Amino acid sequence: MAAVYSGISVKLKSKTTSWEDKLKLAHFAWISHQCFLPNKEQVLLDWARQSLVAFYKKKLELKEDIVERLWIYVDNILHSRKLQNLLKNGKTINLQISLVKMINERISEFSLSGSERNMCALLNCCQGILSTPALVVIYTAKQELLVALLSHLCWSACRQPESAVTAQLFEVIHLALSHYLSIQQQQANPRRVFVDVTGHLLQPCLVLRHLLSGGTWTQGQLRQVLSRDVRSQIEAMLRGGVFRPDMLSSYKEELLDQQQSDSKMGTMKSLLAPLDTVATRLIGADFCKPCLHSSVVASSVALLYRLFLDSYLKDGNQFLCFKALARLFGCLRMLHLQEDQLKALSISDWTTELLVVEQLLNFVASNNIYNVAADRIRHEEAQFHFYRHLAELLINHSQASVPAWFRCLKTLMSLNHLILEPDLDDLLSSAWIDAEIMEFRTKKAQEVLIDTLFQTYAKLRQVPRLFEEVLRVICCPAAETLRQPMLTSGPSTVLCACLLELPPNQILDTWSLVLEKFQSVVLPWLQSDLDMALKSLSLSSLLHCIMFNMRSLDSSTPVPIIRRMQCVMERMLGDLVKPLLALLPGSPGPEPELWVQKVSDSALLLSYTWMQVDAMLSLNCGQYHSVAEDLTKDALKVSNLPSLLPGLEAQHWKKVEQFIAQSNSLSRYCLKQLYLQKVKRTLLQASPLSEEALHTLRYDAAYILGSVKDSLSQKTVASWDGQVGTVCASTYPIAHWHLIVSNLTILIPYLCLDDVRYVASVLLRTLSTSKAQEGAADEKPYITLEKVSTALLHSPLFPEMQSLHSAFLMCIVARCSSILCSGDQGLLSQQLPWLFEKDCTVVAHWETRFAKVGPEGVEPRREIAQSLLSLVKSDFLIHLEEEQLESLLGLLQVISTLHLDSLLPPYHVHYFLLLLSMAVITVGCSCPSLSLQFLVTCYRLLSCLQRGKSARSVFRVLYVSDVFEIVLTSLLQGSIRLLIKVDDPMWLHLLQVVGTFLEQLMQMLIQIKLSLVLNFGKITAFLSRCKLYTEAASSKQLENQILLSSQLLLVALTKLCQVLGPFVRERRQPHEAPAALPKLLQQALLQMSAALQLCSTSGAGGRHLPSAFLSAVTTLLEVDLSQHRRDRVAEIAQVTDRTPLSHVALYQDVYTQLLSELPALAGNAQSFQAALRFLTLFFLAPEVHPKKGSVFTSMFHSVRRVLTGCAEGPPIFPELFQ
Repeated sequence: MAAVYSGISVKLKSKTTSWEDKLKLAHFAWISHQCFLPNKEQVLLDWARQSLVAFYKKKLELKEDIVERLWIYVDNILHSRKLQNLLKNGKTINLQISLVKMINERISEFSLSGSERNMCALLNCCQGILSTPALVVIYTAKQELLVALLSHLCWSACRQPESAVTAQLFEVIHLALSHYLSIQQQQANPRRVFVDVTGHLLQPCLVLRHLLSGGTWTQGQLRQVLSRDVRSQIEAMLRGGVFRPDMLSSYKEELLDQQQSDSKMGTMKSLLAPLDTVATRLIGADFCKPCLHSSVVASSVALLYRLFLDSYLKDGNQFLCFKALARLFGCLRMLHLQEDQLKALSISDWTTELLVVEQLLNFVASNNIYNVAADRIRHEEAQFHFYRHLAELLINHSQASVPAWFRCLKTLMSLNHLILEPDLDDLLSSAWIDAEIMEFRTKKAQEVLIDTLFQTYAKLRQVPRLFEEVLRVICCPAAETLRQPMLTSGPSTVLCACLLELPPNQILDTWSLVLEKFQSVVLPWLQSDLDMALKSLSLSSLLHCIMFNMRSLDSSTPVPIIRRMQCVMERMLGDLVKPLLALLPGSPGPEPELWVQKVSDSALLLSYTWMQVDAMLSLNCGQYHSVAEDLTKDALKVSNLPSLLPGLEAQHWKKVEQFIAQSNSLSRYCLKQLYLQKVKRTLLQASPLSEEALHTLRYDAAYILGSVKDSLSQKTVASWDGQVGTVCASTYPIAHWHLIVSNLTILIPYLCLDDVRYVASVLLRTLSTSKAQEGAADEKPYITLEKVSTALLHSPLFPEMQSLHSAFLMCIVARCSSILCSGDQGLLSQQLPWLFEKDCTVVAHWETRFAKVGPEGVEPRREIAQSLLSLVKSDFLIHLEEEQLESLLGLLQVISTLHLDSLLPPYHVHYFLLLLSMAVITVGCSCPSLSLQFLVTCYRLLSCLQRGKSARSVFRVLYVSDVFEIVLTSLLQGSIRLLIKVDDPMWLHLLQVVGTFLEQLMQMLIQIKLSLVLNFGKITAFLSRCKLYTEAASSKQLENQILLSSQLLLVALTKLCQVLGPFVRERRQPHEAPAALPKLLQQALLQMSAALQLCSTSGAGGRHLPSAFLSAVTTLLEVDLSQHRRDRVAEIAQVTDRTPLSHVALYQDVYTQLLSELPALAGNAQSFQAALRFLTLFFLAPEVHPKKGSVFTSMFHSVRRVLTGCAEGPPIFPELFQ
């Protein structure tokens, strides 16, 4: 055998042995424990290496599958447990340099060609070498081999991102980087490390990091943890190779022109320009694809500067860090392109560049690199000039669609406002006044920039200086028709916050400045000039914002400021508002010109603003003498009531109103505001109200409501930002509705009944908006019709406005009736007249019926009940489509938001009958789940109604027994039509809600002691007749319908016994019928027992006991026990024989079944709780325990199986202890 084994080596080297046999012999020699070749492991590894080297040097011809099997053979050796054990025991295995060079060359070929031939096995070999400490020495001893390997690996990952070996490739990169970082930390020669990194690793590693950060590889291709680790390793490699602490002197020499001493030259003598070397390598155009180059450079600049700061930012090195910033900043493409090339850049290119600029500026701001005083004194404003050059570049090439552009300018403003001040007018134009911004994120960035701008100039007390530039931009020649509204929500909010903090003198300076510019530049050339008309509207919006957001004057305000305020107000009214109004035409005519419309908007906006501010000053500052008082003296001779605007004749206002009535625009909205202001001043001045004042208030309130009928006749899907200046034709309906709703408490008392009804109808209609509008409104914090109406609906003031609240209630009834009328309206109006009564008659109708009620039993309550019962028993149903049922559900949702517990008796009864009628005669066949949801909602709202203060009023028109019969009859018949499962969650929910409603009715019956024997007798008699329904179902062999109807009966009987049992037990029944109620209870118990027997028989078929069955049997046991124990006390007193407990067999059967089913019921909270209640009661009743076995032991083992059977614990346990 030794001869055979010794011949293996010869055969492996023999040219006559086929390569198939050689591979088999080599594999056999490696795995065999009986092959005693000297230094066998080294021999076999060298044979495979030499074969591969000869093949790749073209000295040997091999088939591709043989080459692949050779690589797999080497891989098997490197990863074998046998080799690891040998190395662990101290045996030396030498890997030749030729093997690792060959691996490096193959990986390099793969990075260039993309051919994956043999790459899987080759990467496995590389991983085996790198993961074995005894073998990786071949790389760590020859640092250049490891550097070359790492470079080829990174290039392979970058150039072949879709390769099948991507995951394996990154595992090898991770190992290689770990070994290189270890070597790098031990390397004492910074020059060598720097050359290795910049010469071989910088470019591929930066490209690889960029691709990793950009999410080039998915989670399926590359683990996120590995991706994050590789990025961290690349950063550590760059920090340790390019920004070493011992290279600080080289950077200072390069960037600050500081000469090093001879003693420090040493190994650093050839590193005189390290940052220039890095930048040169970075901007080289040949290391990656042109489409990727700019983004790689951009992301790398931010990374390199952050690493530079981490290494060298210390006290005194701020200027060095700035010089590094300037040098790295020069790598960005935006600084090298010509003007026409910059204009040709796409939005995505600008976004990439600007995001990096933002990061660099944030580094400067957060690390205090720029000190204004130090820069001016020590460095001749080098930093200032750099930032000025950057600001000019940004402003001259405005990118208002890119949020990063605004953030860059904001940071520059935070560094030093003088950086942007020379271009302040261009900044205001491109970033605010002339900017066209639609995207929400961009608007937020713009808002932050404008906020920084105003806050900065407010701190410098130079707000008037800033407004000079704003006015210069507004008034300069421009295409005004292309401008967006200047004071939208964001800028307006920022400006308001700034103005509120300014002292009165600065506000008045700014106000006067705008007023003067308006008078001198715009007003003289306003006639027939559209551009000037648009400028007037912009200035009017600005004046409105300034006047509305200044601090209010009061008695403590210095007199000179008050006098100055009076002068400005007089000047504004006489020199601006009246001339603007005078430009409006006297007659409406045809379609007005656009310039006239804009002048109208400007004039009415300033009129409304002036009146509002004048009223505010008159109320808050006693020393303020309003000009309106002098101008209205003549008018007061005619009438004591205030005018819309002092000093203008009523005839002139009539012409203005006629002109404005033609359009839905800002002027019309402001006119409504003027009328509202007039209503408020009338209420303040006229007390008590005269007939003239009441007539005026009614007219003004009707006018304010006026055009809402036109503007809201069509659905509006727009949204409004709440700013007066943005009111236009599309947003006018929202602004008008917002104005009305916000002032309803003032207007409602003076609106006629028809107007109140119309407001209620609009309120209901705007609540039922489409889902598309709802989704769009939620994206932005803007005002919509639905949001305004919803706010009113949830307002605590809404129920206090009784006329509107009543009208709204009847609007809902009318809408529900209109949907129900898709069926037979004639029969409905005859049988259910209350569904079609108008709001003007409903209150009188029910109050009349209440007034007729005499002693108990005189009022014939059966009229309504008979109507409903006849419809239910005749199987008259309104069949609704899914869309109609959803509409009704939407209306029910609106009803649920109302305060149903505080309705007046007439409306309470009306809504009770409406909900009851809908529940018993409405069915939707197309969608059973939707039908169940509708029934659940109806009965839930009925329960809510019966918890209200007017709950007793229902019993003046209906007996409880009639309601009980109507509900159960409709549900029993409906259960036959519903194609649902017995354990459907919505069905079980319906049972729970119906049970709650019935229990509430019977509890209230007992509370008010209203014909107890009569009502409970009818209920018991009806339930005894319900067997007819189950028998009918049984005759059709419809097992599912039997179970559904049986569950309903059990719920009804359970609630009856739960209410009547304690009442009988406490013996609180009236004296005139002492034995009637206990007999009725006994009948109910017998019926429940029969129903339980029926359920247990028909339900046997693998089903678990339902919660309704468990609740019923628990109630039966509880009442049975209470009666038995009370009778037993009486029997003991009479010394007679004990009476046995009823239904013992039933209880024991349920107990036995529950012991086996308890673990399965643990998944259903309702059934599980019902089961626990029964078992608890059963355990406490020795009378029903079986004779054999211990009840305690059986229950203990059953509960133990529940606890141990769920590895993570039953999901119902938290609910049990709530």
